[in-house]
Amino acid sequence: MEAFSDEASSQEVDATSKEGITVAIRMRPLNKVEGSRQRIWKVLPKYNSITQTTNSGKPLSERVTGRTFFTFDKTFGEDVNTTQVYDSVAKGIVSSVVNGLNGTIFAYGQTSSGKTYTMQGSGSIEQGSSGEGGIVHMAAKDIFSSIMSQQNRVFLVRASFLEIYNEEVRDLLSNTNQTLPIREDPRRGVFVQSVEEIVTDFESLLRILFHGEKSRAIASTGMNERSSRSHTIFRVTIESREKEADESMNGGNEENRPPTTDGAVRVSTLNLVDLAGSESVRHTGATGERQKEGGMINQSLLTLSRVIVSLGNSNQGHINFRDSKLTRILQPSLSGNARMAVVCCATPSELYLEETRSTLQFASRAKLVKTNAQVNEVLDDRSTIRRLQRELAEARRQSSVSGNPEHLRNLESRAETAGTVAKEAKEKLDRLKASILNTGYLFSKEDRNVEIATESEAQKGVDETMKSRKRRQSDGGIFLSAKLPISPAPQKAPPTPKTSV
Repeated sequence: MEAFSDEASSQEVDATSKEGITVAIRMRPLNKVEGSRQRIWKVLPKYNSITQTTNSGKPLSERVTGRTFFTFDKTFGEDVNTTQVYDSVAKGIVSSVVNGLNGTIFAYGQTSSGKTYTMQGSGSIEQGSSGEGGIVHMAAKDIFSSIMSQQNRVFLVRASFLEIYNEEVRDLLSNTNQTLPIREDPRRGVFVQSVEEIVTDFESLLRILFHGEKSRAIASTGMNERSSRSHTIFRVTIESREKEADESMNGGNEENRPPTTDGAVRVSTLNLVDLAGSESVRHTGATGERQKEGGMINQSLLTLSRVIVSLGNSNQGHINFRDSKLTRILQPSLSGNARMAVVCCATPSELYLEETRSTLQFASRAKLVKTNAQVNEVLDDRSTIRRLQRELAEARRQSSVSGNPEHLRNLESRAETAGTVAKEAKEKLDRLKASILNTGYLFSKEDRNVEIATESEAQKGVDETMKSRKRRQSDGGIFLSAKLPISPAPQKAPPTPKTSV
């Protein structure tokens, strides 16, 4: 039986490389509610900027950066389609996830600003797939296109679909409507124990999306006929390992295969997050349950904004991700080990001047956050030994050319030590198994000898006690066990007094 070390190692793509969150702004066209209003926000694609204008469309007399003028990584005007947004912002991140890096892409903005349209296309996800589609459709297609192009690796793809409704986490793929707890594990980090489906192609991944979306909380408000009342996180987990030179040569028997690869497994996740939009009661006219939902959504987004501000501040100490279920679940990505992109959706209408300004200010804060994504690899003992053997073979080849024996000796020492440690761990595991099966005791041989010796000494003490008891009884002594209660000696009844006749 192979002894696993369960050690997860992360290899940095570039130890000195840190990148910021890619922040893009997408300005949607005016809808029928805003048709009679003026546009007072203008996209300047040449400069990747957004500026506020007068009602007539002219520049303001005074430009204030961070209030009336903003610059981002990408800006998209009203005539840009979702494919262009995906290619510029998300495509590179999806490709990185297939190669072992974590990635997170989410849409942010007020309600009815075009977030869900950007993520899943027009209408539902199923309806959107018949047209251009959204980012989720394009990401799903690119994942399997990239997998098909890497014939030297074996892949396993799993998908889950979560919803955060009124600060309760639900599994959109489960038949039960129960609330799920957020857990934390030293190895897995922060996670939710939800249903994960194995997917094998683009169509099966879309079927999971269709199935999960049917359970999502959606309602009509004064601003949107299909208003999302919850945040959703569609998570795709990709595991892969390198194929052997000829994996079928030995019938899959790893013991007979030459170590042409180290067997390390890459594990990465892609989070596609569709956030519910921030709401103002004066615009939505929400009451009752809709008003409560809006309040919870706003509180969750406010917490996300605070966390983003803290992450962008290099002097910030503790960051409380626990104030919201959304930030708690996204904590691994927000903490830095992921490539991230935010598509902030907005409207140019004067009717929502301050709401759009608030979205642009959130996007500006997100630009300050830096991440340092790493390739996540899981190595067991055999994988570690194989990797060292490959490095050793390469070092021997280079040593014969360059004549540098020092590096070669170091690798030989590491390979020998790793092999010895793995062998000792396996032998110890075999001894423990044999001990359990043969004697029923989970002890080493030495511990068992001590236990037997202790039992012998105890029995010897009992024998000596019994001999002493018999000797004292033969001498007429009375022996009382300490474990038995000592009863008082019975007293004689007083004599009956005689009476005279």
